Amino acid sequence: MTSAPPPPLARFDAVTHRYGDTFALKDVTLALPAGRTLGLIGPDGVGKSTLLALLSGVRKLQSGRLQVMGADFSVGRQRRQTQARIAYMPQGLGRNLYPTLSIIENITYFADLSGLTPAERRARMQPLLEATGLDPFADRPAGKLSGGMKQKLGLCCALVREPDLLILDEPTTGVDPLSRRQFWQLIADLKTRRPEMSVVVATAYMEEAEQFDWLAAMNAGEILAAGTPAELLDLTGASDIDEAFIRLLPEERRSRHHPVVLPPRAAADGPPAIEASDLTRRFGDFVAVDAVNFRIERGEIFGFLGSNGCGKTTTMKMLTGLLPPSAGTAKLFGKEPNPRDLETRRRIGYMSQSFSLYGELSVRQNLHLHARLFGLGEASAARVETLLDQFDLRAHAEANPESLPLGIRQRLQLAVAVLHEPEILILDEPTSGVDPIARDGFWRHLISLSRDDGVTIFISTHFMHEAERCDRISFMHRGRVLAVDTPDNLAAGADGSLEEAFVSYLQTASEPTPTHSLQPAAPASSAITTEATASKGATPIPTDDEAMRARAPVRGFSPQRLNAGVMREIREVIRDPIRIAFAIGGPLILLLTFGYGVTFDVENLRFAVLDQDRSALSRDFVQGFSASSYFQEEPPIVSNTEARNRLASG
Repeated sequence: MTSAPPPPLARFDAVTHRYGDTFALKDVTLALPAGRTLGLIGPDGVGKSTLLALLSGVRKLQSGRLQVMGADFSVGRQRRQTQARIAYMPQGLGRNLYPTLSIIENITYFADLSGLTPAERRARMQPLLEATGLDPFADRPAGKLSGGMKQKLGLCCALVREPDLLILDEPTTGVDPLSRRQFWQLIADLKTRRPEMSVVVATAYMEEAEQFDWLAAMNAGEILAAGTPAELLDLTGASDIDEAFIRLLPEERRSRHHPVVLPPRAAADGPPAIEASDLTRRFGDFVAVDAVNFRIERGEIFGFLGSNGCGKTTTMKMLTGLLPPSAGTAKLFGKEPNPRDLETRRRIGYMSQSFSLYGELSVRQNLHLHARLFGLGEASAARVETLLDQFDLRAHAEANPESLPLGIRQRLQLAVAVLHEPEILILDEPTSGVDPIARDGFWRHLISLSRDDGVTIFISTHFMHEAERCDRISFMHRGRVLAVDTPDNLAAGADGSLEEAFVSYLQTASEPTPTHSLQPAAPASSAITTEATASKGATPIPTDDEAMRARAPVRGFSPQRLNAGVMREIREVIRDPIRIAFAIGGPLILLLTFGYGVTFDVENLRFAVLDQDRSALSRDFVQGFSASSYFQEEPPIVSNTEARNRLASG
């Protein structure tokens, strides 16, 4: 007799969710298996984040039915109780972090909110810091971390409570390949210790999706297909998940996708477009960029690869003139960049890693504003319309960027960077969080700019297949350039794998440090599936986890959670000059204002009486006012006419 299949982790029945007139989810019916690593793949803005937000309970159900771990999420009490067993890491760099708090303080805050004792918190925090490589930076404020390091810290904050359901919305976006391996090894170790834990991930990296136990492909708020990676490959006849996803898309969207081809580059005459000579940048005692040297020819696509926090963004800012070097020189077109030289600035297009446009302006307004700033004049209107079509932004032209998914905001930033048709384009991770079709569209446009218009492109990326499309690439770690060569030459020493070459260079350059694992008996591996970790023959570490999980979840009022919130507020106020000025100066100003500027004492208020009753009772009533120091009695009024005259005269 076969045993019954285990109940699903969650079941969506005809779930629909919309924002205004826009449908994020349309009649979604889906069952998620329990105890496995599940992936959501799909283009930007198709509803992945909304589905995860509903699954975590941070958004209320609008229509349909949703059950998660046996709880009905349409019932508020059941949803709130179940949330204590769920950890949710939202999309975006550090969106669940507090920038003025250090790494240690952020993790401590989330641990206290989860009701962990100090001993439990210490036992879980240190392995997480060591496994993610954040231990050396434990006292650094979250606001001063690189994008990838923020993602690592966000993951630590989500994992510290050891939840039954871990929800990660694109957790490795902007994270280098070595750190991604460490991420998934961390998840694999945790899954080995707690095989009943479920992990639901939305990801833009298809090579990650291939390692998940189960996948659901989404488009336009609907589920295209669901199953194991092998089942999706069989269904589509594709050789990999990237190709399978493209084949699952509707014909209208699929027809717009074409393979990316990199034609050979013609040699350019004249001085190099970009040149760095012993370029160095220090922040106090910290050396962010250490004697960097490279030359980039005109029309070349130069890839900049490096570990998170290695100095890539700092180098780019020095090349654009946004940040002065501490030593060495940077040259554009043979001249050192001058931030006050508008003519040189007009020859450069720069796209920052984080969103840097105006969130209160619409997409179209942002484009028109920058067209005026770059002095395009009468050509600005036509140029804006061209870019709306070129970057597939017309459907979002009147929307504010803050309401758009990450990938669409990235497309807008790239459109602004090329708006004035620059000769040099400096792009800091422009395709982080962008779906494969849009990413390939970016690269076809970049290749056209390079080969047809002779634009020099300096681009940082963590996607290895993007690095393979560059003419040359450099590997950077801890402020130093480790190697500069063509992708084929660098990959030749690592069996043809550029990712293995990159990881090898980083590991060689890193100082030897003891590697901590949540599961010491398990050998290092990048696999993240339950089956893979189980096959290692590892036995869980004997701990009191079962007793921890048996403890009642923290909900309602809790002195520990109250204290955590109070301490966080105190630290933020102390470290923010503006907030501490308002916190101290505001009450003092109010005290002085109400103490000396406002009085409720009333004296010598003049009054006169028209007594038409003339009884003892009326005389006693008037006497009560006359005897008071607050009032000053005037001669009595004898008629209504006199009363009106008295009022008119004041």
